Amino acid sequence: MLNYSIAMRSNPIDKGAPKKAYATSQYSEVMNINQFAEHIASHGSVYKRSDVAAILTMAVDCLREQLLEGKKVELGDLGFFYVRISGEGAPSAAEYNPAIYVKKLNVKWQCGVRFKDLLGEAVFNLVAPRSVSQKVLKAHKAGETTVDISPEVTEEETDDQGGMGV
Repeated sequence: MLNYSIAMRSNPIDKGAPKKAYATSQYSEVMNINQFAEHIASHGSVYKRSDVAAILTMAVDCLREQLLEGKKVELGDLGFFYVRISGEGAPSAAEYNPAIYVKKLNVKWQCGVRFKDLLGEAVFNLVAPRSVSQKVLKAHKAGETTVDISPEVTEEETDDQGGMGV
């Protein structure tokens, strides 16, 4: 089940356009590599959690090594991993030096067949936005029995809305 909340967002190209509602994914937990390995092992695997975790850790190490060697790595249905260079342009090819002009290496993932149509199998569950959850948790810890979950309005939003909140 995919948790989502709704966020009102403005059009970055047309600042005057009215805001529109968009879904924002909300994950329910973060699984570390050991929890993921335990999950894999629970699917009838002949390998123990520790074996799966060791293999996953080695796979990460080896993937990193191969990417740094300039290879595109295909991992079956998982897809392809490769590196993209991000940086600035030099005045000429003769003056180009990667130590100066390359600013970042981005690892990219091109999904495999099993990941191309997740939407067809997705089930959605509407949840409160993180900001509301944080307010409720803060109030709970403080022993409060009521919570104001109305959106906080900045001065800029007040000015844009003619003195009214969003």
